[in-house]
Amino acid sequence: MLTEAFLIYGQPEPPAALVPLRAGPLSMLYDPTSGFLRRIKLGKREVLRGIYAAVRDRNWGTTPGTIRESVREIEAGSFRIEFESEHHLGEIYFVWQGKLQGDADGTIRYEFDGVAKTNFLRNRIGFCVLHPIQECAGARARQTRNDGSSVACRFPELIEPQIFGRSSFHDLRAVAHEITNELWAELKFGGDTFEMEDQRNWTDASFKTYCTPLALPFPVEVRAGNQVQQAVTLRLEGKTTSVTRSEVEITSTPPEVLTLEIPNLPIARLPAIGLGVASHGVALNELELDALRQLRPSHLRADLRLEEDNWRSKLDQAETEAEQLGARLELAIHWPRQSEVDTYEVARALREHASRLVRILALREGEVATSPETIQRVRQLLRGINAPVGSGSDCNFCELNREQALDRLALKEADFLFWSVNPQVHAFDHLSIMETLEAQTATARSAQAFGGHRSLVVSPVTLKQRFNPVATAAAATPSPNDLPPEVDARQLSHFAAAWIVGSLAALAAGGVEHVTLFETTGWRGVMERLAQPSLPEKFPSQPGLVFPLHEALASLAEYPGAACVPISVPGKLSLLGLFAGTNLKQIVAANLNASPLGLRLRMPFGFEARLQFKAYQVMQVIPFGGPGSNAGTLRLG
Repeated sequence: MLTEAFLIYGQPEPPAALVPLRAGPLSMLYDPTSGFLRRIKLGKREVLRGIYAAVRDRNWGTTPGTIRESVREIEAGSFRIEFESEHHLGEIYFVWQGKLQGDADGTIRYEFDGVAKTNFLRNRIGFCVLHPIQECAGARARQTRNDGSSVACRFPELIEPQIFGRSSFHDLRAVAHEITNELWAELKFGGDTFEMEDQRNWTDASFKTYCTPLALPFPVEVRAGNQVQQAVTLRLEGKTTSVTRSEVEITSTPPEVLTLEIPNLPIARLPAIGLGVASHGVALNELELDALRQLRPSHLRADLRLEEDNWRSKLDQAETEAEQLGARLELAIHWPRQSEVDTYEVARALREHASRLVRILALREGEVATSPETIQRVRQLLRGINAPVGSGSDCNFCELNREQALDRLALKEADFLFWSVNPQVHAFDHLSIMETLEAQTATARSAQAFGGHRSLVVSPVTLKQRFNPVATAAAATPSPNDLPPEVDARQLSHFAAAWIVGSLAALAAGGVEHVTLFETTGWRGVMERLAQPSLPEKFPSQPGLVFPLHEALASLAEYPGAACVPISVPGKLSLLGLFAGTNLKQIVAANLNASPLGLRLRMPFGFEARLQFKAYQVMQVIPFGGPGSNAGTLRLG
C-alpha cells in the first residue's frame, strides 16, 4: 500500500538561526554558520540583499567553510564580529580571517584576509555583494572605474545577457545606487577589480557584484602560501530622514499575520503541468501509475539522445507511460555532436508515436542553446508530423538569453522558447532557495521581450542542477555512500512543496504556458518507487512514499490550465487562486518561511479565511457558504 508523507518524513534540517544586527539606521541579519550578512535594510527598504565570501573551484563549485568566531560584540546600533573560515574539500584547502564592523552612522565594513594551505585550481575567491531586484531593477546607479572616472547609469529592467567580458557594470572601484531621491548607497571595493552580473539569469533574486572579472583567464592555479585580501565598505550618502520612523521594521520577528485580498477576476492562467520520465529507467508499475494519475499530468518529458543505442526503447517506454497516464509526450531530441544519425529510422519511430507528441525541444550535444542548424535538422525528422518545435536551452535562462543576444539562436525557426529552472546555481541554503522565486517571473518577461508571440515552456523545473554547463573539467565521481550531485534530500520535504507552489505562481505571472516538473518517481520524483529505497540514511523515504510535492500538485490537478490569480509576498508566502469562469473555486497557498505564519485572506463576494501555517506548509482553501461566511480549508501535509 502507498504510504503518505507526514511531517516527520518531509521536514528538512532547520535553517541556521540568524542574528539581528544594527548599524545606526540600518538593520540586517547575520548567519554565523557562513559569515553571510543578509537583508541589509533602511526601514522597509532593502539596501542590499547580502554580502558574503566564496571559494569557487575550477568548475564554479562552492567549497563550504567551517566558521569559528573569536569576537562578537553587539550593541544597540553597532557591532564587531571576527572569525576564521576554513574551506577544505578535495585538493582545496583555504583559510580566511573575516572582520565585520557596523558603525552608528550606517557604515558597514567587511574584510577578508585569506591564505592557501595547498596548491589547487580556482575560478574565484573572495567577496560577492547582492543587490535586491525589487528595489534595484531600473534604479539609477553610478559606477566608479579603477581609473577614477564616474559613469551614470541604471540597473537593467529586463534581464541583461551575460556575455563574458561585456558586463555593463565593469572595472569597478565603487558602485552606488539610489534608495530615495535624497539618499544613495555606495559600495567601495578593495583588493581586486569587481564587476556585476544580472543573477536573474539563474533565477537568483539579485544583481551580483563580484571580484575577479570573467574576462580574465580561469581556472587559475593557487599555490600554497598565496594570500587573498579584500574589503567591502557600505556607506549611505544623503538624508536618512527621508525614510520615516513608521517604516522601520524589526527584522528578527516577521509579522504574525499577513492580510491579502484576492481580486474578483483572474489575471493569468495556470501553466499546463507535466512530469519528466524517471531517470532511473525503471518502468512504472500499476500502484505508482494510480498515484500519478491523481496529478492528471498534461505531458511526460522524455530525453532522446540519438547517439545512444537505447534511444528507441526509451521512446517506446515513454510513450507507454504517457498513454497509461492519459498524458501527451514532450520530447527533448538531442542531436549528436559529431556522429551520424540514421534519420530514416528516427523519423519512422517519431511517426509511429506522432499522435501522442505535444511538442519537440530541439537540442544538440555540446550546444548550450539551439542553433539554426540544429532546429532545421530536427524539423527534417518531423516532416509530415504536426508537432511544434522549440528553440532554447537545456541549461539555465542565462544560456538562452546570451545566445539570442549574440544572434546565434534559432528564433525565426522556433514555434516556442524553452529553458530549465533550478534554484541552486550559486547558493544552497533554505533562504536563498526561497528567494529565487522572486526572479522566475523576470525570466519569462524577458523571454517575451525577445521571443515575440512565441509561447514559453519551462522544462524541466528541478531542485538541483542536472549537470554543470560551465564546468572546465569532468566532475569527480561521487562516493557510493553519497547522493549524486543532482539529488537533494529536500525532494521529499514540505520545503520543496512550498517552493514548487511559489514557482508555479511566479511562472504563471510571467505568462509561461507549459511547465515540466521533476520526474515521476525516485530521488528526483514526486513519490518514491515501491522498491526498497537506496541510501535511506541520506534520503529517508519509504517504499511507495508519496512526497508532499505530490500532495501540492494534486491540489491543482482538478483545474488544469485554469484561469488564476498568482500572488507572491517575497520571502513570506506564495498563492494561486484558481477560477472556473468567473467563479473562484479554490486557493493553494504556501508558507515560504521556516517559522509559523498567519494569514487573513479576503476573497470575492465576502468570503474570508483565517489560516495558521506551520513551517513550509501548503494549504488548500475551498470557499463555500454565502457572503460574510468563513471559507472551508483543507490542510495538506
